[in-house]
Amino acid sequence: MNKSVPTPSSPQIRPIEAKDFAFIRSLAAEFSTFTVPSEYLLWFLTRFHPDYCRVIEQSNGNVTAYFLAIPTSEPRNGIAIWQAAATKPDHAFALEYFAVYLRSLVERSGVKDVFFTMPADSASLRLIRSLAGHFAECEVVQLKSVPVGQGEYEFRLSIHLNQSESG
Repeated sequence: MNKSVPTPSSPQIRPIEAKDFAFIRSLAAEFSTFTVPSEYLLWFLTRFHPDYCRVIEQSNGNVTAYFLAIPTSEPRNGIAIWQAAATKPDHAFALEYFAVYLRSLVERSGVKDVFFTMPADSASLRLIRSLAGHFAECEVVQLKSVPVGQGEYEFRLSIHLNQSESG
């Protein structure tokens, strides 16, 4: 499903295109804990997982954030978020937009768990916990430290949608 999610304001979430690769690579390079994805990897992710890889584009055509994720095979019905990043000062705004998009993806695909990594005491984690309210019933659980994650931990957002909400 390659359609954009319209919003009341001018920015839109849309699938990543080849013209976005330079922006994604440049923004990833600004974060010491991020791996800068190669153009091949970006092509691969957007070719085989287009619903899970998105950018936020402003009405003037500028891209200000990106989201890279993949479906998981273990556990089934999961999503692993690899990277989500935004230009300053749009970080909180981008997380809110991506949370709304993630909810629609969860509802369409029947996802039960969303996995991500980050430092346990980060402002982003506090924001994610507050954005968990976008889902009917969910909890953010800290799992274990990432062996090579530079102080990062794995988290699971378990989602329990009511049947009336998911259909």
